[in-house]
Amino acid sequence: MYEDDGVEKLSKTIADVVFAIQNLSKNQLDVNELYTKVMKIEGFDEITLGDAFDHLVQHEMLAKAFMTKNANFRKIWVQNFVNQHYYRPDC
Repeated sequence: MYEDDGVEKLSKTIADVVFAIQNLSKNQLDVNELYTKVMKIEGFDEITLGDAFDHLVQHEMLAKAFMTKNANFRKIWVQNFVNQHYYRPDC
């Protein structure tokens, strides 16, 4: 009887650990997928997109938000990134 209780507790503990690991892995940033999505954005050169990718990798919360956006919002994000991070002298 007591052995069954111990096995049940162990089983429950293992299930809790598995659940926690699954939740952690769901929240991980997939850098390869991020790179693919960034580089697919049209209208920007490869260097600019690479800079945007590097910025996102350094700021994980921004990257996660970027990944949830649709293609139009991702393009707007890159345009805003360019406007904020690239020097453009008034001509």
